[in-house]
Amino acid sequence: MAYQQWGTGGLAKEGQLTTFDKRLLNRFRGNIILSKMGFQRGIPVNGGKSISFRRMEAILGASYAAAYNSGGAYASGPPILTEGTAGAALDFTVTEILATVAQYGMYSIITDLAENQSIDQIVPELVEDYGEAMAEAIELVTRDILVAGTTVQYASTGGSRGGVGSGMNLVLKELRTAKRTLLKKNAKGVKSEDQKFVLYTHPDCLFDLEGDSNITNIWQYAGERGNANQLFDVVFRDLPFGVRVYESSLCWVFASLGLSGADVYGNLMFGDEWFGTIDLDALPARVIRKDIGSSGILDPLDQAGSVGWKCAYAAVILNQNLGVRIESSSSNSAH
Repeated sequence: MAYQQWGTGGLAKEGQLTTFDKRLLNRFRGNIILSKMGFQRGIPVNGGKSISFRRMEAILGASYAAAYNSGGAYASGPPILTEGTAGAALDFTVTEILATVAQYGMYSIITDLAENQSIDQIVPELVEDYGEAMAEAIELVTRDILVAGTTVQYASTGGSRGGVGSGMNLVLKELRTAKRTLLKKNAKGVKSEDQKFVLYTHPDCLFDLEGDSNITNIWQYAGERGNANQLFDVVFRDLPFGVRVYESSLCWVFASLGLSGADVYGNLMFGDEWFGTIDLDALPARVIRKDIGSSGILDPLDQAGSVGWKCAYAAVILNQNLGVRIESSSSNSAH
């Protein structure tokens, strides 16, 4: 008995056809963290594109800190007044931090045939994709500014980036050391994060934190019983001693710049008002859609439209004392 089989004979053409799923697969991007946490300000209409932040430095507290960091006690103390004499007037210091906004953007041009005859919904997907791309670009602009901060801690015995190598991983001790550095500078926890210090780290370094028994033992033996225990959560979030963790694959990696070519990770730990983010009130970040036929004589036959994004944005470190870059290796570092 002869069987008519799929893809042969009269069904040869049908065998070459493919069904297309109308729902496109998700795009998986790095977590957007830093650009949401800055001291946010906008520049008003007709206010130029630069902004001046000013800080009146602490009159007495800064003196204490300077004396302590130099290795000595605060010897002079506040002025002792002589009865009936006011003594010498003190000057104060104002520090200015300037930031200038730049414009960023990307776009694609789509033809009439591509938009109207493609099996996939090209334009709606592009709108969503460019929205994600804009958020990621703003995050990267912020990260690039912050990773250049001047307060640096090298993990373990590393004395420089080139000295950070195998086994010099991110562990609880490094977080405690960074926290000590911040507290000695009178830093405070981030207000929006329940007054905790924030750690921004890479998945490779988070993996090492998850394997640090100094952390896991606390949750295992002293943590709340049941599914609320962080050992059963997707990621660690609140670590012991007041540190809140956020991980992102966008965290800076100094590839092959460590000891014996190890990757060095630029983890960031910071307190409140370490950095600021600025945009223009008149030009908010947005995805822009131009319909086919909207370009006038530049598109005389109504053949093309476009989708893109544009933003005006800047990030700036407001106080170098309020953030620490912890340069570490990881158990997954390339060597």
